[in-house]
Amino acid sequence: MLISLWRFLSRLTGTWWFAPAPDWPQVRRRVVTTVRFSRAPRGVTVANASLGGVPVETLTPIGAPADAAVLYLHGSGFVIGAPEMVRPLTGALAAAMRTTVYAVDYRLAPEHPHPAAVDDTLAAYRALLDRGIPAERIAVAGDSAGGTLALDLALLLRDRGLPAPAVLGLICPVLDLSSDSEALHCDPSREPLLTPELMMMFMDAYLPGRSEEQRRALSPLYRDITGLPPMLLHSAGDDLLAGDARRFAAYAAKSGAPLRHHEYRGLWHVFHALPIPQAREAVADLAQGLSDRVYGHRTGYRATP
Repeated sequence: MLISLWRFLSRLTGTWWFAPAPDWPQVRRRVVTTVRFSRAPRGVTVANASLGGVPVETLTPIGAPADAAVLYLHGSGFVIGAPEMVRPLTGALAAAMRTTVYAVDYRLAPEHPHPAAVDDTLAAYRALLDRGIPAERIAVAGDSAGGTLALDLALLLRDRGLPAPAVLGLICPVLDLSSDSEALHCDPSREPLLTPELMMMFMDAYLPGRSEEQRRALSPLYRDITGLPPMLLHSAGDDLLAGDARRFAAYAAKSGAPLRHHEYRGLWHVFHALPIPQAREAVADLAQGLSDRVYGHRTGYRATP
């Protein structure tokens, strides 16, 4: 009953947010109105700061060490969203890990198309290193488009020979930016927030004028993912992106990339932010997986789907 209620409420929210689209400034105002009163758990202090010139929201639990961090990248199609939108998720993650979360307020498309968000993510990560936080004590996590940015960052660091984070946390990430994405060719009836049409509008805003070949080249599903840090992938069975998550897990297994995949059946896109038991279970699993790598318990990751 609780799941059905939240699916219904999520569908109402998504309909209000995105209709009519693509008037993205109006959509952003609606999102801000919805999340205006989002709160972090008790004992987690929320403040505004910057990393490398990029605005961030910091969520700091009592007793958080100064030499560890989670760099968090919110989702919403590269075109909307803000750190406060996922505060119930980032606050819960900070509390569970007892680690400061830095939620990046990166630039949004279509005003700032690719690679602006990637550049902001890299600047924030390098600022953490400049603060003296070692790479092996940094987790990078993100939901939806933020999961894509987490992978983009890891690939960029690898290619430039820069220190990699300890682990990547990927929540319902966007993995295929091309027209071959299963999100565009699946039954969308159980997903209350996303539609294939909306996904295409996101991609067109983020990658304007890019050819199909270029969009494939930017998609994690078609890139070389060897040499990346361990990855913890969460997907949701009713999400339009679930099929691409399964493809990515299989690709990681074939490539020998260390990845652990958990698909939550009967749930939808980024359900982690909802006040439901399944979300608490998923955030606890994510927090444990990230903590194991950041704080030295390096087990449980292998190249299996």
